[in-house]
Amino acid sequence: MPSPNSCSEGQSLHCNITTQLEHLFSSPPNVSSQVDSEKQLRKTLDTLDNLLILMKDENKEQKHQVATEMMKLMEAWLRMFAFALPRGNTAIRSSAGTELAIEIRTAENTSQSLAQPWLNETQMELSWEAASKEGEALSVVGLLSYQNLGGILTGAHVEGADWEQIGKSKQWVQETGKPNYKVLSKVASAFVGHNETAALSNPVTFSFNHPEPESKPDMKVICASWKPTGRSGHWSQEGCVRLNNSIANRTCCRCNHLTSFAVLMAFYDVEDKGLTIITKVGLVVSLICLFFSILTFLFCPAIRGIRTTIHLHLCLALFAAHVIFLGAGASSNTMACAVVAGLLHYFFLSVFCWMLLEGVQLYLMVVQVFKTHSLKHWHIFLVGYGLPAVLVGISAAVNSKGYGNKNCWLSRERGFLWSFLAPVSIIILVNAVVFLITVWRLSKKFADINPDLTKLQKQRAFIITAIAQLCILGLTWVFGLFQFSNQTLILSYLFTIFNSIQGLFIFLLHCVLKKQVRDDYYRWLCQSRRGKTQSTDKYSEFSSTQGSNTLKSPKTSKESGM
Repeated sequence: MPSPNSCSEGQSLHCNITTQLEHLFSSPPNVSSQVDSEKQLRKTLDTLDNLLILMKDENKEQKHQVATEMMKLMEAWLRMFAFALPRGNTAIRSSAGTELAIEIRTAENTSQSLAQPWLNETQMELSWEAASKEGEALSVVGLLSYQNLGGILTGAHVEGADWEQIGKSKQWVQETGKPNYKVLSKVASAFVGHNETAALSNPVTFSFNHPEPESKPDMKVICASWKPTGRSGHWSQEGCVRLNNSIANRTCCRCNHLTSFAVLMAFYDVEDKGLTIITKVGLVVSLICLFFSILTFLFCPAIRGIRTTIHLHLCLALFAAHVIFLGAGASSNTMACAVVAGLLHYFFLSVFCWMLLEGVQLYLMVVQVFKTHSLKHWHIFLVGYGLPAVLVGISAAVNSKGYGNKNCWLSRERGFLWSFLAPVSIIILVNAVVFLITVWRLSKKFADINPDLTKLQKQRAFIITAIAQLCILGLTWVFGLFQFSNQTLILSYLFTIFNSIQGLFIFLLHCVLKKQVRDDYYRWLCQSRRGKTQSTDKYSEFSSTQGSNTLKSPKTSKESGM
């Protein structure tokens, strides 16, 4: 590791972090009372939390290197610090949520069977016999639970029997994909007063509280320890087993050694290339249709009005969201990914707000057709653009770290995804009611409007209008809401197909199927052809004139004697 102040300006963040770690753990503990010890420990934990935040901007390899060094240094420093603490129990919690519990007993007082350091989300049980060392006057057992280390250690290699079986079952062996995992619990480091912990005389038991695992293909919950290898490390199942008394949101592990531990949710990450192709092709088609829809709403005088204004801004918001989604994709840059997630959050909320306005305006047109109620322009802009800005602003203020995951979208931690799902669910519910009322009123309208239409023609017109309006009002996002809990391939395809061609439905329903718009299209086409014909006629006339002059030139020259 570099020595303090050895990092010159412009050197990597990795160098600066390792320098701070060395400086943090270089000085011996100076403890004169219980108050001093707690103050010094809390300061150390706060410093660690700040370093973990800085580490998020490092690349994966550097994250794992620095984290491995940090855990090793922290364990050694705490072991040394513990012997300077007063006898008994010490519990410390940092402002960010990192927790530490230490139990210290004299050799005469280790007759009780178990040491039980107890933290909010992690508990540990170890016999004092395993914690003691012959000839030592004191026995120490400690447990340190890091608040933000799990995300840092994500992406490291995993080894173990359960991990190697991911994706090997008959159900998934034919699917294209790869094993993947998520660190489900907090990472906890366990230590005792000596460093001979590679093979304990009695096993240690951990209990991890964690969120309930998501429904994923070939999902397994496994107990793993962090195994240093060289300057870095990886996850290993060696020496740890998951106990049968584990439940959905709590996992119990038994291990025969001490290091840093966590619960991993391993699963088979299915790569559906067909779904990716459908998404990209559908979005490109949608963007083209949205572009022509925007031009139509801007330059077609026959359909101008408040409803067309809503159509226009729905298309603009959807166009922006599609462009960002297609152009950005996943990014390894944390800040860029967070910005993309924030923009997608805003524009998709804006899309749904304009969909809500579509529903309200549709209700006013169909149900209250004989009344004069109408939306004002400042009303719709306030809802369509102002409300999403307020929601995104509140979300960012409450949890700015919720923006950006591996897909550059909203994090599911601490329920942050509900900052999108909650307003979307409300809008979908409102538009569902509007859709049912509209379908009921339109069915009566189709029955009365033209008695000469055949039954088949009525049904066809009714179905086309209903399906198109269903897509425009966003009810197809119901498929997407179901995906957030239990994703299935059928729902994925339905959600992707319907929503990636939403622009096509808007173009068909509000442009192609409207006679006024078709008349304008025909007039523009005729003007375009007439303009080309006039240009061609002028060019032909010009060419003919030039040809005539050329034919006359020799005669003129001869007459002039030239």
